[in-house]
Amino acid sequence: MKNIVVLLFVVCCTLLKAQDSKKVTGTHVKDKLAMLTPWAKDLDIKNPLPEYPRPIMVREKWQNLNGVWEFGEAIEGTGIPKKLNEKIVVPFPWESNLSGIQRQLKSQRAWYKRSFTVPNDWKSNDVLLHFGAVDFEAKVYVNGKFVGLHKGGYDAFFFNITSYLMPAKNELAIEVFDPGSDAAIACGKQSNDKFDNPQRYSYTPSSGIWQTVWMEPVAKQYITNFTITPNIDEALIDVLVNAKAVGNQKVEVLVKDGNTLVGSAEGILNNNFKVKIPNPKLWSPDSPFLYDVVVRLKDSLKTYDEVKSYTGMRKIAIESVGNLKKIMLNNKYLFQMGPLDQGYWPDGIYTAPTDAALKWDIANIKDWGFNMIRKHIKIEPQRWYYWADKLGLLVWQDMPSTFKKRTEEEKTQFETELTTMVRNNANHPSIIVWVVFNEHWGLYDVERMTNYTMGLDPSRLVIGNSGIDAGKPDIDYEVGHIKDNHSYRPPSVPFASNKRAVVNGEYGAIGYNVPGHIWDLDGPWVHYNYAGKEAATVEYERFIKMIVNDFQKEGLSASVYTQWTDVENEMNGLFTYDRKVEKLDKERVKKANESTYKE
Repeated sequence: MKNIVVLLFVVCCTLLKAQDSKKVTGTHVKDKLAMLTPWAKDLDIKNPLPEYPRPIMVREKWQNLNGVWEFGEAIEGTGIPKKLNEKIVVPFPWESNLSGIQRQLKSQRAWYKRSFTVPNDWKSNDVLLHFGAVDFEAKVYVNGKFVGLHKGGYDAFFFNITSYLMPAKNELAIEVFDPGSDAAIACGKQSNDKFDNPQRYSYTPSSGIWQTVWMEPVAKQYITNFTITPNIDEALIDVLVNAKAVGNQKVEVLVKDGNTLVGSAEGILNNNFKVKIPNPKLWSPDSPFLYDVVVRLKDSLKTYDEVKSYTGMRKIAIESVGNLKKIMLNNKYLFQMGPLDQGYWPDGIYTAPTDAALKWDIANIKDWGFNMIRKHIKIEPQRWYYWADKLGLLVWQDMPSTFKKRTEEEKTQFETELTTMVRNNANHPSIIVWVVFNEHWGLYDVERMTNYTMGLDPSRLVIGNSGIDAGKPDIDYEVGHIKDNHSYRPPSVPFASNKRAVVNGEYGAIGYNVPGHIWDLDGPWVHYNYAGKEAATVEYERFIKMIVNDFQKEGLSASVYTQWTDVENEMNGLFTYDRKVEKLDKERVKKANESTYKE
């Protein structure tokens, strides 16, 4: 059987180069294992990630542009090449197995090309070209004409390409430049030095198009975005809708429970208005109920645009309990227990091989008894948050940062991306905390940036800097809602506060090797300390007993265990990096986790 699998690996790789295969598999790179997740076998390279990419704002008609594109390394200042000699599977980073490229580019710059046609029934509409995310700088051309430029590796963007289109076949070309960790941009855990030499807590870079590319038709006047903010105390949602519109159009919002209309209201564009939801069903990890929402742009004669969405009625806040501040969900104290999750995949790096893989992570994190997750130094595709919303998992969302000191221009870029992260993801009920900086990486103007983020989104909690050193107030910043220290073995609690809730934002890292599931063949770097599954599980249980018996009594509101899976050469996950082997005893970990928040 093993020989058959190896043969299939070789055959599939060969066929990808010929663009004749629907499947793709990994190959070795230097001393790294060709590690595949269980979902790699389900990847159709001609139609990867076919699911609608933006479930928080749905229109019926759309066209997916993922698949096999032309690809080639670029030289700065040259025009669009007539022909590119390689093939890449979009939307996988060019360093990844699943892209079919799997190497770094010396110029850190590449061209992507493909042809496309616009469906006949879109002819009377404008056409929007969407990118889920491109790392880092994208110059977009349609039929040889420059359409626009976008900078930022984590946020969705689009261009109206209507005026650039031809009646029949069209050509899309994209020049991508990714300086990665060479510049002080938001690049998270990516390191340009780690492709062939992985070490410590930074990982393989993830360059180029790494989320879905797609098109949709819209009317000449259409909804551009909206924000829905739940208010459970007043039994309503607060709505703000923006649109490309002229005239006296209004906005209509309908809220449904299945087929039953439970609330509706009309409002004015660019102005907040309220929709009453009597006796609302609340959203929580135990009961992740979602209302369907319809948003329409209309006047007295016609409806110009309609999008479908959803919302969860939930409230996150800190309140005083005795002399301490605690984190409250829906006006009740709930201790939050979750893993740190880097969002990396051995075969796709930043991009999961399938939507089922994204769902599997969320569902299994819940099944291990966690009620929260900290998404660490990475912003995910919209479908990841959709599964967190739908399955019921609280999310602490980090802003990706840098290890370098920023110039003023780079600070402006960071603040632009921070703003986009908050605004683009504001409608996800699962997200309850924004984390601005982590462990002082790229840190500057902490008070200003924390207060700015709190002003952007008053409905959520904000951590200014995750990872103060407990007992050293000279490097703490008395801003934000949460005071957060990192203490690995054992966990701890920062000094309790009557101003902020206190949490242990990283602890644990109970690690050991699982032969056959080690990504870096030279051996792991971090936390190889335990004899195996039993020893690791006993240590996990010991840590949880400390949290329950001691730290909760001292005011601790949440703990974040490092980490969900092994990542590259960090061997400290509850699962191996390929998600194939449970490294700790699941049922015992689940029982321990639930003891932190269940009586």
